[in-house]
Parts: sequence; structure tokens; C-alpha cells
Amino acid sequence: MSSELAQATVPPRRRRLGLELALVVLVSLGVLVPGIWNYSLVDPWETHYGEVGRMMLQEHDWVHMQWPGGMSPDDNEGFRSKPVLTFWLMAAGMRSVGLAADGGYSGEMTHDARTMVGIRLPFVLFGVLGLTLMWWMLARLVNRRLAWLALLVVLTCPFYCLIARQGIPDMPLCACVMGAIAMFVMAMEDGARSIDEAFTVRLPGNRRLAFDQRQLLLLICGGFVLIQAAYYAVYFTASPRLALVRFPNPAIVLPLLMAVMFCALSPDGWLVLRLPFLMLGGLTLFWIWVYAKITGSGAPRPRSPRDGRTSWRVVFDYLGEWDRYALDRRLVRLLLSPVAWSRGEKWEVTDAWADRVLGMARLTSMRQIYLLWCYALLGVSVLAKGPPGLGVVGIVGAFYVVMSGGWRRLWEGHFELKRGILMMLVMFLPWHLAEWLKEGARFIDEYLFTHILNRAAVGVDNSPGTFEYYTSQIGHGMWLWAGLLPAAFAAALLRARTDTREGRVRFLMVLWAISAVAFFSLVQTKFHHYILPAVPALGVLVAFFLDDLWERRERFHPLYAGIAIAIVLFICRDLVWEPERWIEMFVFRYDRPWPVGDPWQIDPSDGFIFLGVIAVAAIAIAALPWRRFGVVALCTAGLSICLWSLHGYMPVAGTHWGMREAARAYYAERTIYGEKRVYFGAAELYDDLGDLDHKWRFRTFVPDTLQMGQPMTIQVQVNKAEDERIMEQAITMIGTVTHIGDHEVEVTLPTAERAKLDPLIVKGKTSNKRGRPMVHAVDADRLIAWQLYWRGENFWSGDELFAWLPEMKTGFNKTDNVDFTKYLNDRTKAPLGRRYFVITEAGRATTVRSMLPTPRARDSFEIIDTTSNKFSIVAFYL
Repeated sequence: MSSELAQATVPPRRRRLGLELALVVLVSLGVLVPGIWNYSLVDPWETHYGEVGRMMLQEHDWVHMQWPGGMSPDDNEGFRSKPVLTFWLMAAGMRSVGLAADGGYSGEMTHDARTMVGIRLPFVLFGVLGLTLMWWMLARLVNRRLAWLALLVVLTCPFYCLIARQGIPDMPLCACVMGAIAMFVMAMEDGARSIDEAFTVRLPGNRRLAFDQRQLLLLICGGFVLIQAAYYAVYFTASPRLALVRFPNPAIVLPLLMAVMFCALSPDGWLVLRLPFLMLGGLTLFWIWVYAKITGSGAPRPRSPRDGRTSWRVVFDYLGEWDRYALDRRLVRLLLSPVAWSRGEKWEVTDAWADRVLGMARLTSMRQIYLLWCYALLGVSVLAKGPPGLGVVGIVGAFYVVMSGGWRRLWEGHFELKRGILMMLVMFLPWHLAEWLKEGARFIDEYLFTHILNRAAVGVDNSPGTFEYYTSQIGHGMWLWAGLLPAAFAAALLRARTDTREGRVRFLMVLWAISAVAFFSLVQTKFHHYILPAVPALGVLVAFFLDDLWERRERFHPLYAGIAIAIVLFICRDLVWEPERWIEMFVFRYDRPWPVGDPWQIDPSDGFIFLGVIAVAAIAIAALPWRRFGVVALCTAGLSICLWSLHGYMPVAGTHWGMREAARAYYAERTIYGEKRVYFGAAELYDDLGDLDHKWRFRTFVPDTLQMGQPMTIQVQVNKAEDERIMEQAITMIGTVTHIGDHEVEVTLPTAERAKLDPLIVKGKTSNKRGRPMVHAVDADRLIAWQLYWRGENFWSGDELFAWLPEMKTGFNKTDNVDFTKYLNDRTKAPLGRRYFVITEAGRATTVRSMLPTPRARDSFEIIDTTSNKFSIVAFYL
């Protein structure tokens, strides 16, 4: 009988989460990935950032970010407004789909849909990561039904699902905030356990190698740090030029600093790291005391915790103990002795007190592991978009300590602040130091002061607003779920309590939502997408409300249902009359028109109205006694809105907010005349052409006009290695096209033409002078950007508008047209008889004709692509 009773009281074993976690990932990918290739990259952010990532591959430089271009052809603005993670992701994404090797060939970015996949897929994966961590936390702490409801609500918010498919820093930031909050909540609610086993590797001989969560954490974070450290060592060895005049060799210092900081995550490593600082602090206190003794100022003297001696010899007694641990402990007590002085020298600085302040405990609990994951994700968030993630999660943590009375736990080190700060620093600080070494004071001025401090405190980019600024963005971005927010907030506030785990999780979600909205409302610079990190918190509150409805803990009061219906209808009205509201959630300018005029006449109002009706019907059903059926109806309506936004709305909107089609029309219709290569030093030419036979090959987007047997002109130029502006020798060879591949042209050179290279090859064989990397350009009809500063023109052209060759500097953005007119009248840059293509804003396209210098140019002028209502491309013959 007793055994039966014992079995009856044992709680049922919960099934493992692994299979469902895999299903969460598959569902998220299944919603977010399909169709990311169906529409152009959206200007300006995706193409602006994409060009910085492409330049990393072209220059083989993953530290120093570059963005050639500006208002004039010779401008080179550089890039210092964002940290590096976005561009690492884009560069890695392009290479993973086989694009942009060495920057890519001419026209490669416009060739096929792989460009959109490579740019966007890493950000989709971050979106999936955030959803997975959020689901896992809710499933562990509350229940799986709530976790699935939260997944569905957050995933189907247009704000989340649309931005997850955009190559902008906001999704990595949001995902890291979601993950950091999830880990923080896990640490507070499920961290008392000892460290779990992570996974086991089976070895030959029936042996097993087990890894616990601590080792998994250190393996992943250590791998991230090790890859960076190794790259910085190689990078600064190969590229030693720095913006700073005097600085120790960063190829040694930077990896060493990273190794010391990472090793300091262990208690023994922490003792080593803090020892120099404690010695400096102790010696500083000693010299202050000596100065006070000499000047007779009567400053308090250090009190020995052993015998009360107050002479200067006490300091030497502290420093005379050369045992590492004893010396460290004495320095700690000496450094903290001003606290004892402030209490009238009646209280001694004990070893326990000193260890509490400056000591570091060993990793023994899951609380510590979860918190370190939280700090690691915050470090990654700084690499993604600077300090906003720290601000949001920091506010949540601070209010949690205050409102839960966690001061003693803070004092006792339960929040792992010292180790956590080290973890964050080792994740994000090395790149910032490396970029500062390359850019110098300009990086600090633009990145830190202009784009972080001024954006927060003053406001830039003419984006003013107060706390109400984001209410409309949350409404349009959440639509159906925004209608449920009043009821969800009311239910959360009523059910948030401290005596149950579910109540505490609700409380933290409310805290997250309020903190995020307050933080971004206080920041003076406001763009629509800034509020994204608040959307998952609001979605989780809606999921809690839906879970309450399902379990009949709450009813959808008719008052709240009426408010929800009114909100949904008002938002529906806004979207019907201003359908650009959705795409404006992640663009720069909010004054660009929707394509309502001829020849486009795109009207998505039927879709918005239909979805609005479905949403209202679902809310009405949820307010009836059939609550579970109402929850299913709401989830169905939310999923319908999500899928239509991804596959109905964005393919249309993205086409009109991007210029891929216009740029592709140029590459498809241009005529290719040959190729030009410029080498910097004869040795560089020998490296590239030393074994050349009669077949000259170059890669390019193959236009419709290219024919077999077409004559080609190959130009080879050698400039001085030590001064790239001075040309030493140039030759011209004539050949014919003998093979056309998918993106490669083969030109056969006659023997006499090929022989022109031999003197240069012989010279290069005996030379060892090499300068900057070779420049190669396809000699073809030129593309000109006229009064166009959208940034996409750089990316889609592979930076051919601001290239090194003078004849290829064809970005003319100034409205005075001086540079544009000068170029068209310079026959060394714009020879007669060729066709020229001009990409510009659609409303200015016809104006180009009046600027053309010759009658033939004006007579041959034609508009050849009007796919987008924002951009057009025109062509003419000089």
C-alpha cells in the first residue's frame, strides 16, 4: 500500500524538449525563409550595408569597414556608423551561396536570386534563434502551450516577420535581447540546479566523453574569441599600418588581451588579471599616505587588520608577501581600506568582505551558466547595433533587483557582474579596438559621439518624436495582436505575482515590455524599426492572455473586445489608405510614394480589408463563450496576416523600393568591348599572367549583345608599386571572343598580340615590388548614377560607379550638374559612338535628356526600364 501511494505521489516525467525545439526551428524557417529571393534588396539599408560587406570580400579586410562613394565621383565616405556584426553576416552569407569572391565579377550582384538569399539568410537565422530561445524559456518555466502561442504571436507580427527577412542590424539586436532576457529569466527561476550535462560523444571501445553546460558555454564563446584573436594576429601582421603613431604591435597585444580576458573568466585567471590593478591601487594609496605624512594634512592612515600598526611599514608588510594568493588578498584589503577609514577605523576589511567585492566564485550552478549566456548575447548585441541591447536588458535587470528586493543577492554575487562584464568585453571590445587602431580619432568621433551619444541624447537625421511616436508603429506592426494589447496588459498586471513561477515570469515580461518602450522613447533619435526589441515582449503578453482564454482563467470582456475591434479597424483604415506603412517600418525616408499612378496602379486595399474582416471576426468569436474556438480563430487570422505580408505585400513593395531590376537591365543590354587590368609593380603582373597562353579569360555578367567572334580590346597597365598614381607602361592587345560561359568570356589573342606581354613578364620575373591589389574592370558601355544617393546604385554595380579608374568614376549626385556635364564632354572618359546608361529617380528620368551635350544623344534618348516607381534607367548614344 505504501509503495502504491509513493508511486502515486511521484510527478509524471516531463518529455524532453529536444524534438519540439527542432520543430520550433523548422516551423520558424518554414515561415520566414520561403520567398526571401522574390524581391529586390530594399534601399537604402540593405544595399548600403550589403556594399560594406561586399567591400570586405573585395579588400580581404574583415576589420576596417569601407563604403566608397559620396556626392562627388572622387568621394570616399568610409563607414563608421555601425559595429561590424551585420557586415560579417552579409559577407559570410554571400560567400556561403558562392557570391562575391574577391568582391565579385562585374554585374554579379544582379545576376540571380542568390544575392538576396546570401544577404538575408543570416538575419533570418537570427530571427529563428530569438524565437527558439523565447520558446524554450517559456516551455521550461510555464508550459508548452504558452510557448507555442508565444511563438505564433511573435512570429506572425508583421513587424517581426518582415524585419526578420531584412538585412539590417535590428534583427540580430532583437534576437540577442530575446535570448538575453530568456537566459536571465531562466537564471532567476531555474538556476539553483547543479550544472547539467550538455551532450555526450561516443568513442570507440564503448567509451563516452561527456560535456556539461559549462564546457559547452566556454567552447562556443571561446571559439568565437579564438577566431577573432587568430584573425587579428594575421591581419595586423599583414597590414601593420595604423592611424595611431605610437602603439604596441597589435598583432601581439590584441590577441594577448583577448586571451587574458577570457582566461580571467576562471577564478585563477581572475586573480592574475586583477593583481596589477590591485598593486597599482595599493601603491597609489601608499603614496597618498606618504604625501599626507609629509605635508601634515592629517589624512587617515591604513590600519593593519592584524595588530593595528599605522606606520608606513605596514604597506611594505603587505607587499613583502610574495606568495601570489596571499599578496593578492592583502592588496584587496589595502585597496578597500578607505571604506574602513570612512567608518572611523573601527571596522576591519576582512578577507571574506574583500573576496565578496573583488573575488570570483567557481562555476557550480546553472544560474551562473544562464547568466553568462545572457552576458555573452549582450556582447554580441553590441557588435550588432551598439548599446541599445545593454540598455534594455540593463533596465530590466535593475528594476528586477529593486522590485524583488534582490539587494542581498546582488551583494553576494548572484548576478555574476564581474564575470559577466568580462564576458561582454571579450566579445565586443576587440573589434572596436582594432577599428580604432585603423581609423584613429575619426572612428571615435563618428561612431561614439555622432552615432551613439548624439543619437541618444540630441537626435540626428531629423527624426524627432516623444513617447507617442512608437504607438502607431506598434499598431501597424502588430495589427491584430495590437488590438489585444489592452486586454493582455490588464490580465498580465492582475496575474503578475511573486508567489508562483508563472506569476514571476509574467512580471518579467511586463517589465521587459515597459522597459523597452520607455528606453526607445527616451532615445532622441527615432526610426520606426528602433522599437522592434519591444515587440516580442508585447507578443508574449498577448500569448499569456490567449493561454488564459484557453484555460478559461480569463474571459474576453465585451469592453476589451470592442476596444480590440476598434483598434484593428483603425489600423486597417490606415493600411488601406497608406499601404506603405508596412515597408516604412524598415526604410530611411518616409515620404516615398506608393506606386498608385500609371503604369503601375498597385492597390493592395482588397487584401487589407479582407484580413481586417477576418481579424474582427476572430475577436468577436473569442468574446463569445467558445473561447478555445476563438483562440484558434485568432491564431488563424494572425497567421493569415503574416503569410500575406510575406508573399503578397512584400514582393510588390520590395520591387518598388529597390533598384535591382533597373541595374540588371543595364548589364543585360550593355555592349562589352574588352577588359582593362592595372598592376602595381611588374611582379604583380608576373604573379597573375606569368603562365598565360593565348587564351585571355575574364568574368562578367554576359549581356544579350555579346556574340561569338566579337572583337575585344585587352588593356594592360603597370603602375609604380610605391606610387600607384604613376603609370610606368601600358599595352593594348586585340583578340576575338571564342567562348562564352555562364559568366565568363574567353578571348583568343593572336601570337603577335600575345607577344606584347613578354617584356613585362620578363621584367616582373626578376622584380619583387608589389603594391596595392590589382585593379580589373570590364570595358563596356558605362553606367552613370545621376542625382541619385540611395546607396543601392553602389551595391548593384559592384562599386563600378566609384571605382579606382578615372573613367569609371560615374557617380554624380550633386544637383549643380557640373561634374556630370564635365564627364560627358571629356572624350578620354566618355568617347563618342558608345551607349551610356543613366540610373536615376523615376521622377527625374526625362530631365536627363535636356542635359545631354550632342544632338545624337538627345535623339537616341530612351527610357528602358520602369519596373520601379522609384528608379528608372535611361540610355543614349554620344
